[in-house]
Amino acid sequence: MIAFSLRLAVSGGREAVARLMTIVAAVAIGVGLLLSTLASVDAIDRANQRQFWMNTGVKGGTVAAPVDPLWWSARMDYYRGRAVFRAEVAATGPTSPVPPGLSALPPPGEYYASPALAKLLGTTPAVELGDRFPGRLAGTLGDDALPSPDTLAVVVGRTVDEVRALPRATTVTTVATELPAVCDNDCYGAGVHDDALVLVLTVVAGALIFPVLVFIGTATRLSAATREQRYAAMRLVGATPGQVSVISAVESTVAAVVGTVLGFGTYAALRPVVAEVPFTGDRFFAGDVSLSPAQAVGVALAVPLAAALAARFALRRVVISPLGVSRRVTPKPPSPWRLVPLVAGLGELGYFAVNH
Repeated sequence: MIAFSLRLAVSGGREAVARLMTIVAAVAIGVGLLLSTLASVDAIDRANQRQFWMNTGVKGGTVAAPVDPLWWSARMDYYRGRAVFRAEVAATGPTSPVPPGLSALPPPGEYYASPALAKLLGTTPAVELGDRFPGRLAGTLGDDALPSPDTLAVVVGRTVDEVRALPRATTVTTVATELPAVCDNDCYGAGVHDDALVLVLTVVAGALIFPVLVFIGTATRLSAATREQRYAAMRLVGATPGQVSVISAVESTVAAVVGTVLGFGTYAALRPVVAEVPFTGDRFFAGDVSLSPAQAVGVALAVPLAAALAARFALRRVVISPLGVSRRVTPKPPSPWRLVPLVAGLGELGYFAVNH
């Protein structure tokens, strides 16, 4: 039945093939943008999680552990309007906790900077920036300590007496791995308060699928004037309503499946572009713009299923009665108003393609 339906779907010549290709293109664009939006939501969460360590030392944000305490003093510095997170540390023993991005704490007289800050130090006169950090640059912080490739952060090794004399100096036995319950002005790793941003992106993700479904339903309905006669003839020679339903849905479903596959390819091509979009003020690591298995499987299954339902709904009249179509006069061609949902769907897809 499916093989017969496929042959029937393209038996209309160039018009049928063009209709299939149009649906494929629309689904590919919609799925690509949908997946990119879902991945952006995940990227925000990953970026937030990788800066929780900057909240170390916040009151109520650490738990005592049987290790050598670490003297810790953190603050925000600024260079030409850009924030520079600065943590000055001093170990009291071999088991003092180590922040992420480091294999060991820097000894007094050395510091580790994020790659972006290290690059900036190499191109900026020391009197403007480098002289702020005592000692020498010993290495760079790993990506697991940075929410963005553009993050400016530094961990400076000091003696216990030097750190103790700094503002807000405290001893800690663990490095923060979450946002403290109470934050005043010292939660430097609070991340983006992303409730509103995630809500917007989630709504966008949900809205992206509707233009695709409208497009599929409209494209299917616009071709129904000629196909209804064919389906009615099938009913008259003995085809069951179920068989007609399968035939009517196969074209859009197959096009949606192909479009979904191409949509995943579109998403893969858009990942580097999406990573450069500063949703939170800074760009993402490309690896952060990724999908969970549940998201990938959900989209892969839901879009073709939704396309089949949209096509089935668009052609629901042809399965009511075998004589319902053949007895009535030739149906009027679709009015121009039927193009409104199609144009609206294409317009929304185009808007998100250009602006997101």
